[in-house]
Amino acid sequence: MKTDIVNDSYYTGFEGEPEIAFVYEKLNERRVLKMWTGYFETMLDLMCQYEAYNDGILREYYVQEGWYEESPWELTNLDATIQLFKSFNLQNVDVKAVEASPNIVPTLPKVACEITQFLEHAKSNESNVYIVYD
Repeated sequence: MKTDIVNDSYYTGFEGEPEIAFVYEKLNERRVLKMWTGYFETMLDLMCQYEAYNDGILREYYVQEGWYEESPWELTNLDATIQLFKSFNLQNVDVKAVEASPNIVPTLPKVACEITQFLEHAKSNESNVYIVYD
């Protein structure tokens, strides 16, 4: 039986709202990074302003495929996804977009860092990562 190790610090307070989770398994444990979709989708919206969205996780988000159609959905290019979240930078974003979500945007750099660390940990364990959309 696998032990679930869940980090839901970016979902706490949003219980009952839609959630998204990054998940990977290793030996006898299942690690989960769960968050409110508002954080995740706002971050992806902002990244689409300064990153190409013709492939990878941004493409799946932009065309509403990937985890929107199939859950769990496997992240196929972990290195590119790690680099994408590592490079998240509010300095590259239109000020109006930041002002439109004043209660969400200040938290996003921490969320991006948490996602990056989670993905790097999965990579170091040679694990496949899935996005679960609920």
